[in-house]
Amino acid sequence: MQLLYAPRSPFSRKILATIVELDLTAQVSLVQVDPWTDETLRRHNPACKVPTLVLHDSSALFDSPVIARYLDALSGHTLIPSGPQTWDALRREALGDALAEAVIRRFVDQLGPGDDRLERVVARQEAAIFAILDRLEAAPEWMWAPTDLGHLAIACALDYLDGRSPELAWGAQRRLLATWFYDFRGRPSMEIAADPTIGTFRTNDRAIPLVEV
Repeated sequence: MQLLYAPRSPFSRKILATIVELDLTAQVSLVQVDPWTDETLRRHNPACKVPTLVLHDSSALFDSPVIARYLDALSGHTLIPSGPQTWDALRREALGDALAEAVIRRFVDQLGPGDDRLERVVARQEAAIFAILDRLEAAPEWMWAPTDLGHLAIACALDYLDGRSPELAWGAQRRLLATWFYDFRGRPSMEIAADPTIGTFRTNDRAIPLVEV
């Protein structure tokens, strides 16, 4: 399989961390792409977004929740728990993804000309960011549960928030969440997601040809 990814994308990092946690690195080659400029990505994903997973039969899966579910099923369902815990893990994955999306949107909109409309959009994204952080802080039982897909999504989103919007200083008012995150960030899967070259992925960027479809 080939994972088309962008290094800074929190959704790409979620899938990279998932692959490491599931011990699937030997089955995945990495192809770094720029979704803003690389139209070869659109041959596999019409939306031209990362991550995109190209399968052995040349078909592709896209959108990180879909890819994560496929990989979890492939490995025997170890990151999405069964029973009632399923919905808690997926709810937290959705919160992590929503946090990442809000951080991206806030950053992009801040690049535009300052006007009332953009200021309202930025304010709305900040409201979403803070509300998600507060929700995660207020019900911390998940922090001590076995690692699942929700943990990976939240951690990758927080890592992106730290890197993209440090001025928000989110951890100052959310000590439990910050303590959990800075500890969780030391997991091998998170470190490899931040720098895949230290892992066992077969990674050679454009030297790995894209599968023809």
